[in-house]
Amino acid sequence: MVVSIDKLRKGLLAGAGLLVLVIAGFLAYAHHRAHRFLTELPRKLGADIRQETNSFTWSQTIEGRTVFTVHAAKAIQHKDGKYTMHDVEITVYGRGEGAGSRVDRIYGKEFELDQAAGVVRAMGEVHLDLQAPPKPGNSTSPESASSHNEDLKGTQLIHVKTSGLVYLQKLGVAATDQEIEFEYNGMTGHATGADYNTDSGVLLLHSAVKISGLDHGRPILLTADRADLNRESHKVVLTQARFVTVDAEKGGEAARQTVETRQATAFLRDDGSADHLIGEGGVAITTSNGAKITSQRGEMFLSRINKPESLRLFGNVHYDADTPERHATGDASEMKSSFNAQGNLSKAVFVGSVHLSEHIASTGKPRSGSERELVADTVDMTMASNGQGGAWLQHAIATGDACLRVANSDKEGDGIRTNTIRGSVLTAHFVREGDRSRLAEVHGDGSTLLEQKDSDGSMQTSSADTLNAVFGRPNPASSQVQPSFGGLDQVESALLQGHVTIRRMLKPAPKGSLEGDRATAQKATYEGRSQRILLVGAVELQNSEGTFWANRLEMDQRSGDATAEGSVKANYQQGKSGEPLHVLAQRADWKKATDTAIFYGSPSKPARLWQKESQIEAPVLQFEQLKQRLTARADRPGPAMAVRTVLVSAGDANPHKSVALAGAASAPRRVTVVRIGSREMVYSGETQTAQFEGGVKVESADGVMHGEQATAYFRREKALQNPASEAGSQFLNSGVEKVVIIGGIEIEQQGRRATGDRLVYTAPDGIFVLTGTEAQPPRVMDAIRGTVTGRELRFREQDASIVISNGDANGTIQRVRTETRVKKER
Repeated sequence: MVVSIDKLRKGLLAGAGLLVLVIAGFLAYAHHRAHRFLTELPRKLGADIRQETNSFTWSQTIEGRTVFTVHAAKAIQHKDGKYTMHDVEITVYGRGEGAGSRVDRIYGKEFELDQAAGVVRAMGEVHLDLQAPPKPGNSTSPESASSHNEDLKGTQLIHVKTSGLVYLQKLGVAATDQEIEFEYNGMTGHATGADYNTDSGVLLLHSAVKISGLDHGRPILLTADRADLNRESHKVVLTQARFVTVDAEKGGEAARQTVETRQATAFLRDDGSADHLIGEGGVAITTSNGAKITSQRGEMFLSRINKPESLRLFGNVHYDADTPERHATGDASEMKSSFNAQGNLSKAVFVGSVHLSEHIASTGKPRSGSERELVADTVDMTMASNGQGGAWLQHAIATGDACLRVANSDKEGDGIRTNTIRGSVLTAHFVREGDRSRLAEVHGDGSTLLEQKDSDGSMQTSSADTLNAVFGRPNPASSQVQPSFGGLDQVESALLQGHVTIRRMLKPAPKGSLEGDRATAQKATYEGRSQRILLVGAVELQNSEGTFWANRLEMDQRSGDATAEGSVKANYQQGKSGEPLHVLAQRADWKKATDTAIFYGSPSKPARLWQKESQIEAPVLQFEQLKQRLTARADRPGPAMAVRTVLVSAGDANPHKSVALAGAASAPRRVTVVRIGSREMVYSGETQTAQFEGGVKVESADGVMHGEQATAYFRREKALQNPASEAGSQFLNSGVEKVVIIGGIEIEQQGRRATGDRLVYTAPDGIFVLTGTEAQPPRVMDAIRGTVTGRELRFREQDASIVISNGDANGTIQRVRTETRVKKER
């Protein structure tokens, strides 16, 4: 559309220039000269002449300067008072001397003068040779010319020819109903019928106004149904005006450009040059490539050197271009443009419901290609000269709910990827590629939004206070035709700042990935080539699995991987009704391929996980969603118990049960807290167990237990309907039923100590079942009661009873040994 504006400017300028030059400057001037000298002729000849005079020549000189010369081959006075002159030639000299003077000539075969009626009539053809202003250095004064031909030698002439010319002195009107012809500098013009009023200075060309010729080597044609020129108001009006230029395109094919309006008005300066032009009642411009621009009204201002200064189209401005390769449209309430000193377009402003769109088809694939669309209240375009008399789009500012949409289809046209940028103000920067402009960067201010939609229906929207998007270079293989207002491609990078919000909807939506529903931050950076997003400052992300916080979060959209750093916090929603799982860490990594999340602590502060009363602290916490597994481990080799786990017992399902099994009464028990220290912990949601490795320490209200490894078993409240989805909701939330410790068992209770090789501790009832080996049987050492050994020892911290079992699986009775030490009284 910008290219068409430049062509419109050239068309209106050329049409206005011809109109003013030919009609205003010369026809009116010619009639004025004829009136002045033909009406004075009888007085100069003498009113009482009653004879025939041959070869009559008369000149008038004022203050030493020749004003005009009249020559007639024969002059006849008739008895009725009329005069007839044959082969009349009148030479009129302009004011000034040397370069400032001019020479005009009026001549015809026969003129008739009725002095009494005040009528001058040309009996045949009348010719007017009007001299255009001479170039500096050329003198056309009569004193330096020996003849009329010498007077006009080397000058540019405007030649006018008509017939049936009648001048009515009393009315001050010169008129003809015959055809008028005029020529100037390769231009020819025609009209049928003319009136000129010397009092009002109005010249009217009745019909069939036509001017044709070459303008700077280009064929042009100007037509109108009617033309009016008012010398007093310096105004020329054309009715049903049409201006056509013909450009020679490559390959020798001619291309037409047309400007049409119901009424064209040219306002003239005192020197006859056009000051400004107005088109009313509908303006239509058809460019050489078939594009069309229409509006209700148009106005152009021109400089004194006939160069355009400004152009304005208003009232339903519409642009349309349709070819097999490209379809473009544009709409606005008003368009204003300005031009530089050379007359080249420098700025174009579209106002009021601006809508520009364009579709470009790939070569041989009409379904595929690209689409561009810009919507705004106002669009302000800045142009730069291409050094060849044209202009290219350099900057564009769209204001008022501005929206730029760029869509590119795949090679087959089956999938489309769309980028949409919105903002209160969008500022676009372009780079020049050949004779066209390519969009390089878009900056948005005020409630900005970047929307990216993939061919599979997945969509991501990013909003912020400000946005800056950089577009990559288009793929030249995608189409032979480049977009006219900026060859757009995909977003190469984007920077969003201030109240950043990102929403992403994937189809199908993945599990265990941070590519979720909503993310917020103070700053976001997007890299199109790597498809990575970096969020910085108070980052918060929400998806179907929970909510995540960090100071910094980087996501890879292709792999779905992500990394978070600084004050990392995660809240996992466990099932539809399960308790949320909370995580605190310094850093976190998410791996989509394995559906794994890894949280890292700092040297001074380990990562921490908790769910209700249960919690885990460790240098590293690793979630594997597909495997329903959690691993807590140290971050470096060493014997230290880096993992600290706090669990809650399931509670006693039968609080009145006793060691009845053991023959002793037992009081009801409440929920017990179990603390386990280890180097590594692995939780399985499928088996509902937690394994502790690398040396363990188990602490509860029933005592302190040490061993090489341990396994905690969690209670299953019911059979899971969907283990894959519900197992996670039981994590750390169903209560510990028992803990099995293996290897190097040591138990410490108040006043009692035990050792063995394997220990089963049931937290709900506080019962210990301790076993050993043949060589090292289990042993309980009591400071008061002494030492008890056996194949299996069952005891509780709440009472002093110990149940000893010596039978093995085969019923073999083993010896029980009890050592009792009695404290002596003093």
